[in-house]
Amino acid sequence: MPFTAKGKCSFFGGPEDMGVAPDEGLAFIYTVEDKSDLFLSYQPEGTTGLARRLNPAVPYVACRWPYNSSNKAQWRDVLLTEMAMITNPANGKFVKAYPSDWGPHEEETGGRVADLSEKVMEKLGLKTDDVCEVIFPYTTRGEAELPRYKSIAISSGHSTKCQGANGNINEVEEATKVTDLLAEKLRERGVEVETFHDTVSTDKNECLDRICDWHNDQSRELDISVHFNASQETNKPVGCEVFWVTQEVLASELSKAIASAGFKDRGAKYSDSLWFLNQTLMPSCLLEICFVDSTADCDLYKQTLDEICEALATVLGGERKEERPPPELVPADKRRRRMFFRHREAAP
Repeated sequence: MPFTAKGKCSFFGGPEDMGVAPDEGLAFIYTVEDKSDLFLSYQPEGTTGLARRLNPAVPYVACRWPYNSSNKAQWRDVLLTEMAMITNPANGKFVKAYPSDWGPHEEETGGRVADLSEKVMEKLGLKTDDVCEVIFPYTTRGEAELPRYKSIAISSGHSTKCQGANGNINEVEEATKVTDLLAEKLRERGVEVETFHDTVSTDKNECLDRICDWHNDQSRELDISVHFNASQETNKPVGCEVFWVTQEVLASELSKAIASAGFKDRGAKYSDSLWFLNQTLMPSCLLEICFVDSTADCDLYKQTLDEICEALATVLGGERKEERPPPELVPADKRRRRMFFRHREAAP
């Protein structure tokens, strides 16, 4: 089923694409609910089709996927659950994108191989009829075995100027602490770690792009984003969870690691709508350590921060290597006497 294509591209979909009929649908997405993250929250005026309702700010791609009438159902399942990698060979930039449609029609488009959203065109610096490359699927969900990583990039969520959740504790402040302490414990295990805290961005979109751009500039095997959750004020425990889009096994183990400090384990949660998981180009997980508006969670977190990071580091980097005690320092005269007695004991 792997598919690749390289050739000219153009933009496609959304309210301003007058090359698409007002009632035009999509090849394998039949309703908004099939893939709600791709669409605007409203139907553009004067239109009824899904193609004009696509959200140009979302990364998506249409290609001539090689399915036919006999295997379309199988392909549809994969196209709705996996992502494609889109590359601009001229500058080396790449992003992940959702498959959205079949096309373009080769005879009508001068040999173009892909139609891209405006977001993808913008991120890759592409113009109509520039060359792009499409690889699908980008990842395979799940892992046969849980690996131990040699290099990891970790960032704290949000920005000091674009705050996240705030309750009994502040998300940005605590995510910074967890990121730095986890990095320290991973380095003790021989893992190469880079960390990032956004102190510049002033709005959500700028922050998300800045964090993902930083991750994609690193040389690493895994991306981790550290967050704290929020719901409603309560004295009861709410718990921890870890979001994934390709790393289900790892996410489950990381959630168990946090829970080992005494938190309720809400487990691994699949999401294909989190920008960090979709746009970091290596395997990734997003940690939700606990809920900032749960008094029970926050009290436990304050008591177990070191324990949480130690457990996470063990999942990611393996058990801490035991340090051998230094050899006993024995004065030379005693060494000679010990050698003398050993020889005497060995004599017949």
